[in-house]
Amino acid sequence: MLTLGLDTATDLCAVALLDGDVVLVEAALAVPRSHGRRLAPLISEALAHAGRAPSDLGLVAVSAGPGSYTGLRIGMSTAKGLAFATGAAFVAVPTMAALAEGAAGTVAVILPSRRGEVYAAVYTCGVEVRAAQALAVGEVAGWLPDHLDALGGPGADRLADLRPDVRRVSMRASGAAVAHLGRALVEARGPDDPAAAEPAYLKPVAAVRPRAIFGAPPS
Repeated sequence: MLTLGLDTATDLCAVALLDGDVVLVEAALAVPRSHGRRLAPLISEALAHAGRAPSDLGLVAVSAGPGSYTGLRIGMSTAKGLAFATGAAFVAVPTMAALAEGAAGTVAVILPSRRGEVYAAVYTCGVEVRAAQALAVGEVAGWLPDHLDALGGPGADRLADLRPDVRRVSMRASGAAVAHLGRALVEARGPDDPAAAEPAYLKPVAAVRPRAIFGAPPS
């Protein structure tokens, strides 16, 4: 089965094509805030390089969050559109699981968020042991398990002074990791419904009215 993996949850715009377990094409562009312009051409180039057409796709897997609000919306809408247009199956893959793929032992995955916060999750040999949460930087130390083999992810630099005893590892967005995990999810419990799938933002997306500090706000 030809699987397309997309990851736009971070500053990297990542795409991969897999035929079964074989990676045919993998590419990533580190150009922040440009996913809307870069993703479709990357997909077209990947298909052309592999000598395949969109109609050959059997599965479209997309990194579903948490991560950049705008990036997640771009990836999700593109994946849904491809699935609807080609008849391919669709699956949403947790971003943190894709970042942790292949990591040995117990690892903390950290993604940057806004307003002094990060997203954090913990995996042991690919199995989620602490689900992704949005945490203030000061809350992370108390949230992490006592035993931790490694810490990494695009937001790990915000925790430079945290747990100096824990090894730092590189974790980068990978279209191939999303494709591999997407295939495994479909084999285990079937595809997702594109019409019902939504990004896992973990925090409210819409702006909310600020809480009043000095009495009621003007009407």
